Amino acid sequence: MRVLVTGATGRVGTNMIMRLITAGAEVKAMVLPGDPHGSKLDAFPDVEVVEADLTDQTAVDVACRDVTHVVHLAAQLMRGDTPVDRFYDINAFGTLRLLEGVVRAGGIERFVLASSDGTYRPGRPPARPLRENSWQQPADYYGTSKLLGEIILRNHAVQFDIPYAIVRFATVVSPEEAGTMFRLSFWRSVLEWQRLGKDSHLWPLFDGQPDLVTLLDHQAGDAAPDTAVGLRDPDYQPWTISLLDVRDAVDGVHRALTEPGAVGQALNLAAMKPTTHDEGAAVIAGLYGVPKLMVTMPMRHRLEVSIDSAIGRLGFWPEHDFRNTVRGGLQGADDYVPAQSTSGIAATWPRDSSDVHNSHERGGLAGTSQISP
Repeated sequence: MRVLVTGATGRVGTNMIMRLITAGAEVKAMVLPGDPHGSKLDAFPDVEVVEADLTDQTAVDVACRDVTHVVHLAAQLMRGDTPVDRFYDINAFGTLRLLEGVVRAGGIERFVLASSDGTYRPGRPPARPLRENSWQQPADYYGTSKLLGEIILRNHAVQFDIPYAIVRFATVVSPEEAGTMFRLSFWRSVLEWQRLGKDSHLWPLFDGQPDLVTLLDHQAGDAAPDTAVGLRDPDYQPWTISLLDVRDAVDGVHRALTEPGAVGQALNLAAMKPTTHDEGAAVIAGLYGVPKLMVTMPMRHRLEVSIDSAIGRLGFWPEHDFRNTVRGGLQGADDYVPAQSTSGIAATWPRDSSDVHNSHERGGLAGTSQISP
């Protein structure tokens, strides 16, 4: 097996490379020209590194030569100042260029596309839990671009007989950054997205609501920024979110790459059960010894993802819940490669959180252009 991994220096990308090498595969790592996180790959001297921008068909063609499998993780999450057409060009037509590259190279044994729970409209989920056949109408730039990538892959797979699988990530968390979640500062950063209007993937959640940052600050009073905080609805029921430890994400992707039951399927990947904000805040309070506070919001939010299909088709049994992920960061677990993010997980919540890859322009809360899970 010779595998091309795009987004190779991202949260999932570098850990995927480590998993593939451990399994005896040859790996080709595709990175952006001048990737500032390229040193993450120094630990893998046998990996062939190839520079290519997803908008450059010639460079992508070179990357696709002499590989038997593709794991496509690279994407741009934050639009920022990037023109809409370029944003779609990276996320949707970048997938198309990879598919054209493998067709021109003579075909492959499997193409795995990393998609997102963002395709289900996370700001106002259409179902609880979200299943693979749940309504997909994202109504934001990122979710729409990822859904277009899925459609392009399905159609190209039929046209050119490409075995494929799609994995839809819940919010991917690396252990060393998990301790920044469920904090007062974390939720302030997330709720500030309301000020972006409809240029945010969470706009359906924020639409028509009062100033949520002001509500948060009013209830928090003089609480310290590192206070453990969870959000709840007007009935005092905690919000929920499905998370995914990066180690479980890698396991799910590897199974999608190798298990026969994955072919032709879209599969959700998440932890065994959602994390309630009450649970998440309690974990932070207990492990870090900080006060806990529940803040009431004027609306309800339940972002819960079912992994029944991944369990049945892949034998995917995630090992890590939020407490375990946070503990892994505190204890310095050695079974993962740290994300080395410059933006923080709040910059991409609640989608498939990512590492940063600089491209030709900069923009967005994360200050980035192309980035990858």
